[in-house]
Amino acid sequence: FLQSSYGLAAWKHWVQRKNSELSRLSSASRPMKLFKEDLLSLNCDELNNALCIFLKDLRKPSGEEFQGDTVFYLLLGIQQYLFACARTDCIFMDFGFERFTTGLDDICKRFLEELAADSLAGGMNIFGTRITEDMLWESRQLGAHTPQVLLNTLFYFNTKVFRLKTVEEHVAISFVQIVKQWKRANVGREGQVTRMTLLRYFPKKSANTGKPADWQGYYMYENKEDPLRCPVKLYEFYLSKCPESVRNTRNIYYVYPERSCVPDSPVWFSTQPLHPETLSKMLNRALMVREVQEAHSLP
Repeated sequence: FLQSSYGLAAWKHWVQRKNSELSRLSSASRPMKLFKEDLLSLNCDELNNALCIFLKDLRKPSGEEFQGDTVFYLLLGIQQYLFACARTDCIFMDFGFERFTTGLDDICKRFLEELAADSLAGGMNIFGTRITEDMLWESRQLGAHTPQVLLNTLFYFNTKVFRLKTVEEHVAISFVQIVKQWKRANVGREGQVTRMTLLRYFPKKSANTGKPADWQGYYMYENKEDPLRCPVKLYEFYLSKCPESVRNTRNIYYVYPERSCVPDSPVWFSTQPLHPETLSKMLNRALMVREVQEAHSLP
């Protein structure tokens, strides 16, 4: 499980070390502005700037670099702490953290490249990441807490369940390709037939996936045990918060949140599709998760 204390400890250690360096360079004629140890005292711009420098400087006490998944873990802990303290900033998805997410994306890409190289070389640690799906739920990176998180959740489930592995595959998906269906489940003792709700993905014919029409990767099933984590219910909620004009489109699925929306707004999302660069960052973070790596290894 995710422990925010590790991320907070790494942050405080960095602030103290950085401020010590700045203090030595400071003078009466050129005073240096020190970093704040209290994350909650930082506004969005200050937090974005500090996190960018934090990423560049982050090292083990020995001076050695952390593995990419460890960096992500520490940042998830920081995010968990912010949400626990009623800060609504989502450092991985909000508009104000572009520079930070770009820096993190470089770390994620490097880690994934190293993982792929190790796998090709016959390494034993195929799913060599410490990041699990539960950690994303714990840090509120999955769910319907905000429009940004809801969008990330739909993207995550599509990556994991439909096994979409590239930005191009995500760009190609649209609302009309995902259809809600029902499937007969078990028959009860009294002869009652229960049914299960699912989402059926219909790839475009031009995609040439090479998969049979009934491939298991085209089906996303509901989660009856935990409705708050149910991909079908979250999809329905996403659909209800999108403008009606985009729900029947054949070329859009992921759209930017409206900047001015509030939780009780009837519409959370715009009609503007997500930029491929944004999708690429989201994909690299999703590929860092163990359950996604395991799903992508299936036939």
